[in-house]
Amino acid sequence: MRYRLTVEVQDGDQLKAGSSVIDLSYNIEPSWSPSQFNSFPVPVGYAPTVDLGEKGMLFLTFDHAARTPAQQLERNKQVFCLFDDLGCLPFAAYRKSGGGIEFKQKKAALDELLRQSGPRDVPFIALTQLIRFVDENGEHKYLTLPPDNLARGFGEGVELKRVILELTTDPVTPRPDSWPNWLKEKGQMSATLKGYGND
Repeated sequence: MRYRLTVEVQDGDQLKAGSSVIDLSYNIEPSWSPSQFNSFPVPVGYAPTVDLGEKGMLFLTFDHAARTPAQQLERNKQVFCLFDDLGCLPFAAYRKSGGGIEFKQKKAALDELLRQSGPRDVPFIALTQLIRFVDENGEHKYLTLPPDNLARGFGEGVELKRVILELTTDPVTPRPDSWPNWLKEKGQMSATLKGYGND
C-alpha cells in the first residue's frame, strides 16, 4: 500500500507543511503460521518533515505513539485495527476497520481499503509519534510531542492543524534535503525516520 502523508502546522500567521509518500508492506500470513500475529508492516520511505526554520523541525515518525489508558481507549473507538500505528493510519483516515486476527479478515480489510480514494484527515488520536530534535551537550536527542501541544516543544503559536492521508501511485518521496547532515548518515534513526530499504 502506498500513501501520501501531509502534515500541516500553524506557526503564528504562517501555515507550514511537509509531505512524504510512503510504501508499506503488510504481513498477513495464514492462520497456521507462527508469525501470524506480527503486526508491524514494513515501510519504505522517509518520515514527513515540517521545517519550522530557526525553531527546528517536526517529524511524524514511523514509531508507535505513547498513550495513556484513556487515550488508548479513545484511539480504539476511532479505529479498530490490529496493526501498529503506522499500518493503522490509512484505516483511521478512511474510517475503515483493520479486520480481525484471521488471515481472511486482514486480507478483506486491506482489499477494501485499497478501493478508497481522495484525501482524508487522520484523527490526531491515531497518529504515530511526533518528535523534534534538540542538542544537549553536543548530543542529538529527541523530544516526543503530543499532537495537541506542539507549543511545548516549539514555543507559543505553533499548533498542529491537520494530518492528511491519501492513497497514491506516486513514487516514494526521497529524503528531504532539509535534514541535517548527521541525520542523513547510515543507521541514524533507522525504522523511526527511515524505512528499512532507505538507509
